[in-house]
This record gives sequence, structure tokens and C-alpha cells, in this order.
Amino acid sequence: MNRSTNSGSGVQYKSTGESGMQKARLVEQVCDYIRENISSSLTLEDLEKKFGVRGYSIQRWFKEIMGITPRKYMEELRIHKLKTNLKNGEPMPMAIYNTGYKSQSWLYEDSLSKLGMVPSAYRKGGAGETIYFLTGKCALGAIIVAETEQGICAVSMGDSEEALVQSLRKEFNRADLQHSEKARDRLNSLLDYFNGQRLNLPVAIQGTDFQQRVWAAIASIPYGETRSYNDIAGMIGKPKAFRAVANACGANHVPLIIPCHRVVRKDGSLGGYALGLDRKKYLLEMEKRNSAKM
Repeated sequence: MNRSTNSGSGVQYKSTGESGMQKARLVEQVCDYIRENISSSLTLEDLEKKFGVRGYSIQRWFKEIMGITPRKYMEELRIHKLKTNLKNGEPMPMAIYNTGYKSQSWLYEDSLSKLGMVPSAYRKGGAGETIYFLTGKCALGAIIVAETEQGICAVSMGDSEEALVQSLRKEFNRADLQHSEKARDRLNSLLDYFNGQRLNLPVAIQGTDFQQRVWAAIASIPYGETRSYNDIAGMIGKPKAFRAVANACGANHVPLIIPCHRVVRKDGSLGGYALGLDRKKYLLEMEKRNSAKM
């Protein structure tokens, strides 16, 4: 059957013969709608009524493009909101309730994969965890590295060391943050990178299963080379999830070590970069020059 329907957003879609652009647009609208209704118990039936497209089609297209189902996407948004609620000091039951869940069992059944630690520890904002950090100057301005006993948990660059420290304190607002020479070796390794050295440092960052797979694929890109967002999506077995790959790049807290600057658009243009496109361009050109010397 070849049926056109008017969605709640005023856009027409066909049940068969739909274009890739139509599907991408619908998925983008579904993402926006889920974000706007994160505390509601949305179902595929709700999405079908909203957009005038059959639920199974929404599910299939969403998974093709995002690499996950609408339900999983909503859960990841809720986990992000829960983390914010806990960091803001909300009591555990209220923090969970405000994500849209009515029972704490949703979190406690698998808190390690959702939060990376037990809920009580996460709510403390890193309380009880010691994080050593050190700042310095590199070719791209100020740089900061922070590490725990498990590995490096943050790397960033900016215009001032003071701003970088403030940002770190905001992220780990209850941890024992220590400006320490214990992080000197890690900082020196990062500074040596700007002189052509390769990085091979341990990291300790939390992410969803999808993000971890993306980061692992990015870490495999050879020095001096690039891959497109589409390439990374294909490497993790989700060829349509290039937009979600870009989002995972933006969530990377240890750039340079996980070299998301090596991920570009399909046409070769730079795409985005959390630390600024000028820095991304510099890093790519620097690596290209150094590779030519080998």
C-alpha cells in the first residue's frame, strides 16, 4: 500500500518509497519530541499518533539513523537528566521521579552501566574520589589534564588555565581535587604530543554502550589519518548512525587521547569539534606534517 499521511508536525510521509531525507527529518523531529517530553511515558503508539506514521516504521527508521531505538534514546536522555539532578543535590527518589520513572528499581537493577558507579556515590558528585590535575601551556593555549588512580578522566584546552580549573571543579564538584605534580607525567606526555610524539595513555571515563563503541573505533584511527562520521558508524555496525557518532564525539572528555579531531565529514570538511574548529584544523595539519617526516 502506498499511503500518505499528515504528521502532527504538518509534514507528509509515505508508507513506502520514502526518501532518506524524509526519514532523517522525521527522526530529527522524533528526537526533539522525546527531549521535550522526557518525563512522560512515551510509547511507539504515542509517536504514531503524534507523527501520523506507523510505529514500526518510526522504530525501524530511528534505529537505522540513530543506531538505537526510540526507547533506548529516551533512557539515555533520562540517565543524563538523572546525573544532573543528582549533582544538583536532589534526593534520590525525587531525582529518579523527575526523570519520568516511578520506581527506583529501574536504576538499581543496573546502576553500574547507567551511572558508572552506585547511585549513592554518584550523588556525592565524586565525593571520596581523589582527582589530581595539572595545567600548562601548549601550542593551542592553556591545557589541563586530570586523573584518578584508574586513569585520565579529563583533558581540555582553552584560553586560560583558570577557566579550565573552574570547569573541572564544576564537573567534579564534590571530589577531592588536588593541583598536584602527580599529574606531571601525564601533562608532559600531552605536551610531547605537540612535538610529534604518539599518545598511549590510560583513560577512565564513563559513557553509554554506544559511546564506548564509538570511542573505541576513534581510538583505532592511525596518527595522521582521518575517518568520516559515516566510516565510524560503519565500523561499529551502525552505518546509518553517523549523527549519533557526532554526538558521541562531542561527549568525549579526553580529546587528543581519544582523537575525535580525526573524525571529519564525508565530504572531507571538518565538521564539529568541542574545543573549536581552529584547534581541530591545527591538530590535523600538525599530524599530517609529522607523518610526512616519518
